[in-house]
Amino acid sequence: MIFGKYTAIAGAVAVAVLWPFATGQIGQSVYDREIEEVQSRYISVENESYDRGYLSSEVVTRVSLVGGMKEVYEEEGLPTSYSVTSHVSHGFMGVSTTSTLDMTPDMKVITDLLWPSGESPVTVVTETSVFGDTQYDVTVRAMNGGNEEIKITSSPANISGTVDKNGVMLFQMEMPSLELSSPEGETFNLTEITGSGNGELVDDVWVGAQSLNIGTSAFNDAFGSAATISQLGLSVSNALSAIDNGDVKTALPDALRFDNSTVISFNKLDVPDTLVIDNFKVGVNFNALDYNSMIALANTADSMGAEPAPEDMMKLQTVFDGLVEKGMTFEITPLELDTPEGNINAKFDLSIEPGLGSVTQNMGALMSKLKGNIFVNVPTAYVQGIPEVEASLANIESYGFVSQAENGVTLTAKIEGDQLVSPNGEKIPLGLLMMLFM
Repeated sequence: MIFGKYTAIAGAVAVAVLWPFATGQIGQSVYDREIEEVQSRYISVENESYDRGYLSSEVVTRVSLVGGMKEVYEEEGLPTSYSVTSHVSHGFMGVSTTSTLDMTPDMKVITDLLWPSGESPVTVVTETSVFGDTQYDVTVRAMNGGNEEIKITSSPANISGTVDKNGVMLFQMEMPSLELSSPEGETFNLTEITGSGNGELVDDVWVGAQSLNIGTSAFNDAFGSAATISQLGLSVSNALSAIDNGDVKTALPDALRFDNSTVISFNKLDVPDTLVIDNFKVGVNFNALDYNSMIALANTADSMGAEPAPEDMMKLQTVFDGLVEKGMTFEITPLELDTPEGNINAKFDLSIEPGLGSVTQNMGALMSKLKGNIFVNVPTAYVQGIPEVEASLANIESYGFVSQAENGVTLTAKIEGDQLVSPNGEKIPLGLLMMLFM
């Protein structure tokens, strides 16, 4: 019994003494795995050194731009390779890391324009548990500098969140203020900048939701003109699905489809003595894009130089043909705003049915695969007193496309191939509607 008690105590002491070695090994394993997973067509990441000690480790990581991204930085005279130094502390339940940019002479030439203190403008603090989950906190120092063309000042910015062992990320971002000004007296002020996101990277594509919000955006030019936008918002959502409602994780690549939704909104746009718009919202959606073709299209476009060769254009056409052949849907919904004359409300959708091959060689055949809907409602004041608009609406009103009521003038139509179909079944060529409003 007595030996059992002492043995237990000795075992606990041994675990406590050896555990920093274990968490240090876990930390290095997580680091090695992240190095492998973070590689992409835009960046290359490599370990320059990993000096693992008992209670801490010192790590140097090299991040290099590759491909088209590298060419862009080179053209602008910017560094294309960066070193990051990390101090890793070995705790009982995980490791904590503090990382900063190495302020080399080449780096200081760039950073001194906005961060003249000479310190690393970015600090990243992470806490990685022995279970593989990571909490992170990124701080960007306040900016105060610029060049002969523009001056930039800001408050510090912060991004924080978590990454689980499967790569699913959550983040929040905030930056209280940002101001840009020119020598001519132009200013652009942003306040209460916040953002958030939830998702993961799949083939360098974000799958999930992101949002950005700006409390106030104010522009003033050198002549006293001003424009203010309140509560400007941008939300982007990307989603993967499988045809026939299959499981995304087990579906074959050819069965994957990609949906994108982007919504821009604001509470008020005020240009004194010129324009006032309230409660604006517009959404642009792409649905059921063939995932393989979309990735191929992005990779092809990214690999093309500033002056694409004929073979590059042929490859781009082939990939685009494949994307259209699988079918897709484009939507503008919602589209709404309030004006002094009343509410404007519209929506539009257009689908290309699957099965149309080599569309770039036969654009005429595209019309046969179109289906969609058009709805536009505007205040009567926007129609009355404008002879061209009144005449165009009068031309199609007899077909049943236009109706008028107290709340305004409404245009409604279905798209079936190259024909527009009114609610009462009348048809006119799609091209005729375009001609009437040109």
